[in-house]
Amino acid sequence: MVLKNLKVGQGEGDQAEPVNTEGKSDTSAIQDMLETLRLGFWRSKKKPPSDSDKDIGLNELNPAEAVEAVSENQQNFEGNNVGELEKGIIYRNESNIETNTQTNNESNESNYESKVEDTQEKEITDIAFEQVKDSELKKFSVRKGFRSKIIIILVLIFLSLLGNKVYGYITEPKPPSEDVVAAFSGKYLTKEELSNYISSKGFKEEEHGLCEKHGFDHEKCDKTEACETHPIHSLEGYRQIIKIIATQKIVDDWAKEKGISQKSEVKHDFKHLVEEVNLDQLVDKVHKDQLSPEKIDKWEIQKYYDANKDKYKDKPFSEVEGEIRNSLAAEKDKNFFPEYIEKLKKNAALNINYALLKVADPTETELKSFYEKNKEKYLEPKKVKILEIKVDISGSEDEGRTKIDEALTKIKSGERFEDVAKTYSTGKQFDAYYIKPGEKWNDFEDEIFNLQVNEISSIFKDGNSFYIVKVTEKQDKRQKTFGEVLNEVKVEVIIEKENKQYELRKNEALFSIHGKTFTLGEFATEFKELSPETQSKITGYEAKKSLIDQLIAKELLLEETGDDVADQNKSQEIEELKSQYIQQILHKEEIDEKLGEISDEEARKFYDEKKSFLIDPPKAKISMVRIGQGTSEAEKNKARQRIDEALEKLKGGSDFAAVAKEYSNDPTAAVGGELNGWIVDDAHLDPILKKIIFNLQVDQISNDFEYKGGYYVVKLLQKEDKKQKTFDESKELLKKALIDEKHLTMESALEDELLKKAQLVIYNSSLKRILKEDISTTK
Repeated sequence: MVLKNLKVGQGEGDQAEPVNTEGKSDTSAIQDMLETLRLGFWRSKKKPPSDSDKDIGLNELNPAEAVEAVSENQQNFEGNNVGELEKGIIYRNESNIETNTQTNNESNESNYESKVEDTQEKEITDIAFEQVKDSELKKFSVRKGFRSKIIIILVLIFLSLLGNKVYGYITEPKPPSEDVVAAFSGKYLTKEELSNYISSKGFKEEEHGLCEKHGFDHEKCDKTEACETHPIHSLEGYRQIIKIIATQKIVDDWAKEKGISQKSEVKHDFKHLVEEVNLDQLVDKVHKDQLSPEKIDKWEIQKYYDANKDKYKDKPFSEVEGEIRNSLAAEKDKNFFPEYIEKLKKNAALNINYALLKVADPTETELKSFYEKNKEKYLEPKKVKILEIKVDISGSEDEGRTKIDEALTKIKSGERFEDVAKTYSTGKQFDAYYIKPGEKWNDFEDEIFNLQVNEISSIFKDGNSFYIVKVTEKQDKRQKTFGEVLNEVKVEVIIEKENKQYELRKNEALFSIHGKTFTLGEFATEFKELSPETQSKITGYEAKKSLIDQLIAKELLLEETGDDVADQNKSQEIEELKSQYIQQILHKEEIDEKLGEISDEEARKFYDEKKSFLIDPPKAKISMVRIGQGTSEAEKNKARQRIDEALEKLKGGSDFAAVAKEYSNDPTAAVGGELNGWIVDDAHLDPILKKIIFNLQVDQISNDFEYKGGYYVVKLLQKEDKKQKTFDESKELLKKALIDEKHLTMESALEDELLKKAQLVIYNSSLKRILKEDISTTK
């Protein structure tokens, strides 16, 4: 049975009419149930009331209800008051049957007046009853309609929630088999592949979180506690891992389609990835097999012990065996690989042609010719040498203005610029320095490049600071002479000649190992991949000859790995490294080249938004005396006596550095107890140290205190309050943060686009089964 035109808020007269689709009854099982529950909003088709229905409805009204109904509707009865209506209703209700009987039996005895009175009274009574009936039925209908609306709404809400759940269940994609967890690009990702990936990444072996109940003592934890649950133990955790796997494979497919994997430079880099993994594996294997302390023979340890009895005095061999074993292993490690490489060289059929690296020194004619052709490379731009007074206004511009005005007044009154700078400048630049175009803000450069030597600028604002600048020297743009740049020119010419020679003879063998040839061209490629700083250090024949020896050593070590490349774990690591490299290429093409640069205006806006976070916290420099407490009670008592003696000397006026050198057993004792660097008052600082150090005044010495296995006395050398970082100090950091944020946004959008194009579908039902298996295995 279906409902036709069911609407919330219909009255009884326009109820939704059930349509009988089975040709049976007007009521269904659901209707019967609702009727039984007396909900009453779903009824059979309404029939018009009969006369008997009317009588029953009227007779059910008691006098009080009738009076109330008439009272509510008295405006409908013109010419009658409430008392008359009440009288007529009572008379009709209580005596009407008896009156009618007497009228019928004694009609001959009734007179004309009584008939008229009876007729009038009956008419009034009938009108009243009709009004009462209509009023009560309407009130009943309204109450019933309101109740129906509420029930319909509740039922519709219930059906909507149930429907959504059912709809979600029905429309949720179903896997082709229980082993499939996702599909993308026409491929399936299986449960086994997902499990292998999770295992290779060690997601399930990661350290548990800190337990609220037991700290790091997880042996006391129940397996169901939050600290025992790994991030992947959730539906969303598995979904995120699947997205990572899918993205990797989609990017690999992208690289194959575009032929990126076949490009010579990519193949070259892949070769390096494989070599790197193989070398790492070999080094680990050698350390494990030959250089670990466990591999040191006991007779070697005994021999070393006998030769160094004075060092170990009365300590028995068993007590120092482990220490000697570790020392011998470390000593072997220092010399092992050089000796190992020399041994490999002797066993290899090694042929080397170092002569290919030699390039004839350039003649003076060649050098001068190069200089004349490239003069623009040796131009020196204009520059000015300046002194500056810089007043930070990030805290208060009004205070900064007052300070910079005072500084200018003192300069104009004749005080030396340098002296005023030391008093008023909040910057750290007190010495004169050179400025070239493009090194400062435009406003700053416009001011200083228009000044003459020894001229002092007016006050100007640049960024988050006020400035006063004095020019001490000016140099116009000029051409450097050949003599000035001779060494630079020589390096350039040698590099140019090397490149020509390496290109001309690139296919000639530089060296060969067991018949495997390494060409001059391959060497040139390796060399170009070095950083510019490293290349500048490897100039000339001898330096390049040393580099060849390193390449030979690498090739010999790689040859030692043999068939280890086939190792499954290594192969998986190599494939992941290749995939990451391909992703870098994709990012470069789709993100990095489109990022652009962050302007100063963007950085300034970001600074204004994050200014409250760009604050240097309070910090302090200290000297200290530390005396370790030892491991026994006797050692602790002795340490207590020594710290008391040290504190007594300090209170007596002794030099802190001298006392630290005499008493402290901390490494800082050698420098008078002074701790290198600042102690910063931030969330990482122990509250004990914070309370003691930052309550001291400069040059004040603390009382002794106990802290982490030692007794301490500290002296405060220097203290700085928290300080707002200026825009200039934060600019580069802000730009990096903005570019990182922009990169992450574009990276996320690119990933979403790739997954969308690949039509990634994740089968939650398969993941839920995995979650159940995880839970059952942890119980």
